[in-house]
Amino acid sequence: MILPMLAPAMLTGFALAFARAVSEYGSVIFIAGNLPYVSEIAPVLIVIKLEEYNYPGATAIAVVMLALAFCILLAINLLQAWSRRRFGHA
Repeated sequence: MILPMLAPAMLTGFALAFARAVSEYGSVIFIAGNLPYVSEIAPVLIVIKLEEYNYPGATAIAVVMLALAFCILLAINLLQAWSRRRFGHA
């Protein structure tokens, strides 16, 4: 009985954490590996592109990360609006 009431809050928390992880840049570079196709992550790819003076490539990766984080935050807002309508919370 309590789980259906907690589901929107749990989904919102998960989505916020995921959006933060996607958009995190600086601290992730220090702990990430750099094995191609294994532990290579977007922030590391951005740094590699910047070191190669490939600014359009770095910008493209950053824009994709930004768009993904924005879509997740939009989904959170839609989930909260749906939750308010369904459960009647203010």
